[in-house]
Formats: sequence, structure tokens, C-alpha cells
Amino acid sequence: MNEMKKDAPKEPVFNAPWPAVGLSGLILALYALQSHFDTRDVVPYAFGLNPTLLFSQGSYDTLVTSMFLHGSWTHAGFNAFVALVAASALVRAFGTNGRSVALFFIYYLLGGVLTGLIYCLLFPQQNILIIGASGAISTILGAAIRIGKGRLSGTESRWVAGVTIFWIVMNGFYVAAAMQQGDIAVVWQLHIIGFLIGLFSIGVWMRLFRPQFFRAPDVN
Repeated sequence: MNEMKKDAPKEPVFNAPWPAVGLSGLILALYALQSHFDTRDVVPYAFGLNPTLLFSQGSYDTLVTSMFLHGSWTHAGFNAFVALVAASALVRAFGTNGRSVALFFIYYLLGGVLTGLIYCLLFPQQNILIIGASGAISTILGAAIRIGKGRLSGTESRWVAGVTIFWIVMNGFYVAAAMQQGDIAVVWQLHIIGFLIGLFSIGVWMRLFRPQFFRAPDVN
């Protein structure tokens, strides 16, 4: 008997969760506005993070505002791409209802703020202007590599250790070819600090705000 089999529904090629797409798109959209309207680079100097000014002038708002600025399309594009990849894994673990999405973006923002603050505490005399979402994105990347099905990979696992070493080595190459334009710098240390924050904080965050993640049933 010849029967025509129904074609199984195809998995979409692009199926990133909408909050991840939204974050990536926001990075690109904000830089498009910045590059179009701020032709004299006034905005980065007004809202960028400067370690020497953070404590002396109390410009703590720049810990947040600096995350929404970028130095070039290459800078914004790379961050948008990494954000899409890392955020997709985290959002799937967090969920896509209103509360879960809010918790994801709070985690993202706190990671960026904490990364910038630690950098400024470590290098308080650096009179440079720091812009970009690299700290926050590195945080969610460090967190994302630990996400499994209903569990978190240990920091000592081969996968996590391998990606961590790769991230550090890649940033070593970044240092060798460091890009600096005027007084605006994107510092490699932020990438390492943010990555480590994500690596070691995601377990606590998930147990506090998403305990059901650890009770997720296995899917065979």
C-alpha cells in the first residue's frame, strides 16, 4: 500500500526568542540614532563612563547610560550579534512571559552596571571614556554557556572551561589589535569581568527567581 506521508513541519531557520531579537535590534537602532543625530560625538562625552569622574563627580548614571552608546557600526554590530546568541539561550531558560522577560533585562542591566563599577574600582585613575554594552553582553554570555536542559553546567566542566579559555585568549588578541579612537576606548578588561560575573552569578539568580528551571522534565 502506497501512502503519501505528511511532511513533518520544518523547524524555522531563525527561531530566536523575541526578547533576544529585541535586545539585538535595540543595540543597532540606538546606534543608528546616535550616528545620525550626534555627528559631533557630543553624546558619548556627556553619557559615557569615565573612571576618574565616576567617584570624583558622582556621575553614577553613566554606569547605565554608557551601555546604550557605541563607537562604530562594527562595535555595535558585533555586540548585537553576541547579544542575540547569548540572550537566546538565557531567554529560553528564563521564559518569555512578562515577569521572565523583565527578570532577564534586569539581569542584563545589573551585569552591565556591576561590570562597569568593578572596572572603575580596579582602575580609578584611568581617564578614558568607555562606551558600549560589552560588559552586559559578556555577563549574559558567561551565564549562557552554563545553561543546559533543566540544569546548569558546572564551572569546572570541560565545555565551560573551554569556552572561558577561548574568551580570554580571544580578548588577548583583541588587546594586541586594540582599537582606540581619540579618548573613546572599549576596554578588554570589561569583557573578562562581565564574563566572570555571568559565570558565577547565574546559578544564584536562577535559584532565586527561576527555581522551576531546575525541575524541568527531560524531553526524550
